[in-house]
Amino acid sequence: MVQKGNRQSTQEIQIDIDTNYAVEIAENVFWVGFYSEEDALHCNPYLIKSKTSGILIDPGSVPDFPIVARKVFSIIQPQAIDTIILQHQDPDLCAGVPIFEDLRNDYNHHIISEVRASYLIKHYGVKGKLYMVSPDNASYTTKEGRLLQFLMTPFAHFAGAIMTYDPKSKVLFTSDILGGLGKDWELYHNDVALDNMKKFLSLYMPSNQALRYALLKIRSIDAEIIAPQHGQIIKKQQLDQIINSLWDLKCGLDLIDDEFMRKVLNS
Repeated sequence: MVQKGNRQSTQEIQIDIDTNYAVEIAENVFWVGFYSEEDALHCNPYLIKSKTSGILIDPGSVPDFPIVARKVFSIIQPQAIDTIILQHQDPDLCAGVPIFEDLRNDYNHHIISEVRASYLIKHYGVKGKLYMVSPDNASYTTKEGRLLQFLMTPFAHFAGAIMTYDPKSKVLFTSDILGGLGKDWELYHNDVALDNMKKFLSLYMPSNQALRYALLKIRSIDAEIIAPQHGQIIKKQQLDQIINSLWDLKCGLDLIDDEFMRKVLNS
């Protein structure tokens, strides 16, 4: 197994990927997540490293902080993190942010989220400057000139959910969309990933309509890598088969409606 300091290149086959370290999934884009054999829901924070600064995407929870931070700080120092993107407001991706912030010498960094999510994110006690994403404000350029694009994915699964596209690396960060739920986990999409994905999406997406809208947004982007916040990382050549398999998936209210109708018909 080839190691690059505390990093590992994905040129090695999946069986050799050591998730105890940060894993480079595209040039200067790193998975810095946490895997536990005891948990079915695995969180995937990401770090984009530019010349002298860094962007954290959905950096994770308080319990995961020590492991995530070790991986992040093997690549970049706390003061260099000038942008934190929170694609919705759930604690598994937001709660650790104030700890990251307190390791800086100041709070001159941006917290990026959709307007509706930002109303809730402030209750974690975040101290950075809020940058609110909306349909009229759907991009952001870092101090070093890196452009990020945001895609609105309402109600997938939160009203103010977004995805983030980094055109430079061609990585699309999809948050909960295309996430998975299952203890049988590897970093990259494999034979069991689709079943785990269907399980997760049927439980956490509110409806097939919301899911389809998000899938169309994903398909509209020419990404090489699709990086969800849960589950497994997907490569471009796998995407069409995944979307086709999920297109008619019943989620949330679809399942409740089916149960309700069965009760009505049988009464």
